Amino acid sequence: MAFDSLFIGVTGLTSYQSQIDTISNNIANVGTVGYKGQDVTFQDLLYQNTGFASAPTTSNGGINAQQVGDGVKIGAIDTDFTQGGLQTTGINTNLAINGDGFFTLNNTDGSGTPSYTRDGDFSLNEQGYLYDPTSGKAVLGYPIQSNGTISQVAPPQPIQVPFGLKSIAVGTGFGAKSGPAGDKNFDVSLGGNLNQTDYITAVSSGGINVALTTITTTLYDSLGGSHQVQITYAPATGVVNGGITISAATTIANANGLAVTAATEWQYTVSSTDGSQLLATASTGYIWFDQNGQFINTSNTGVPGAAGFATHTAGSVPTGSVAAGAGDLVGVTQWGTPAGANNATTVGPTTAAPAEIGLDFSNVTSLATAATANTVSQNGYTAGILSNISIGQDGTITGAFTNGQNTTLGRLAIAAFQNEGGLLRTGNNQFTASANSGVAQYGFAGNGRLGTIDAGALEQSNVSIASEFTKMILAQRSFEANAKSITTADQNLQTVIGLKQ
Repeated sequence: MAFDSLFIGVTGLTSYQSQIDTISNNIANVGTVGYKGQDVTFQDLLYQNTGFASAPTTSNGGINAQQVGDGVKIGAIDTDFTQGGLQTTGINTNLAINGDGFFTLNNTDGSGTPSYTRDGDFSLNEQGYLYDPTSGKAVLGYPIQSNGTISQVAPPQPIQVPFGLKSIAVGTGFGAKSGPAGDKNFDVSLGGNLNQTDYITAVSSGGINVALTTITTTLYDSLGGSHQVQITYAPATGVVNGGITISAATTIANANGLAVTAATEWQYTVSSTDGSQLLATASTGYIWFDQNGQFINTSNTGVPGAAGFATHTAGSVPTGSVAAGAGDLVGVTQWGTPAGANNATTVGPTTAAPAEIGLDFSNVTSLATAATANTVSQNGYTAGILSNISIGQDGTITGAFTNGQNTTLGRLAIAAFQNEGGLLRTGNNQFTASANSGVAQYGFAGNGRLGTIDAGALEQSNVSIASEFTKMILAQRSFEANAKSITTADQNLQTVIGLKQ
């Protein structure tokens, strides 16, 4: 009867109207950060059997069933989680996930139900929490532990970057050691070039024409005070600066204990410019270079093989007292004048501790080019205050301090789901877990299936306007066709009613 056609048409109108609504929502969110488009899938409804199927016989091929459909319904509205384009913003707290995964949001006190988002338009609030300003929820991650590591043992928690966080001062000689391979005992790394021509001139002139190369560098005491010292390099020959007359037979043991033919010898002297007291036996030494101008070794005397010759092996820099024989040390017994004074901090009751500072000359060369001696690095620094943060591709949050130091403050947690299509949309660009999505599985960006983080960028909507308009045309025509089936059924009913007339 025509009544069935009326209701079948209604199912079509209802279903295609829902599709148009979904498409309209996609188009409306074409500019929404992190938005994921939706697709509608249709299914047919129950069928009326007007004839039943029969099995084949020896004389008959069988009869197919006769079924009349009752219309259409929406089978599923799926979320398209394909990657959206990334737009650079230049704001370091704007984050985009390039790949799979979600940021996790929750209340700053840890209460409530976590929500998940691809919208990384975050900022820092007045309490230092990295948070979503549209919902007020904090971004979850893992803070740095007291031992300097990040652990995933506990559930992720709100990430807080304390304003006014300080980096304590570290004196030169008290910081992390560094040096060439196999030797981690150095505090100041020196580099650049000492002009080999100056050495040759000093030798040929009998020590009359001696060119000095002087550089100035900064050392820090244990209270963070800065002190200027000068390092002077001078050719050391058989008649100048206590050196030896180098011949083709002169060999020096390098750091590995191998004999290397020496070509030049230089004396270095460290002196203070602010009254700091340096141990005389540990403020001068000698450096040898081979025929290619490459570093060989150092000694506290100008004669190779003398007692105390430094071989730069691990442990060559002692602790507790300066050893005169090391040949690569500066011993500071008093910082500034008077004792404890310095030119960077107010003199107080605390006196800066004496220091043993290991000098690394392995990056210095002696080539026949202009002198370019310099300081490459040193491990001391004054106190500093947190001035900026940056977030790496693995989600590590690094704090930059005014003293030039960088410190890891935490790491963002990235959530993944066994069935992300089962997530529930809650508005505000957020999702929540459902019974069909599975529980959140946390990890770090870049590990396994999880995508990396692009700081200073936001993920755009993955909606294609061209595709949505095409689907809207089809949905509109399908809606019109179903409306037409209703009017046709109505005309049939009018024809039947008119039979009585």
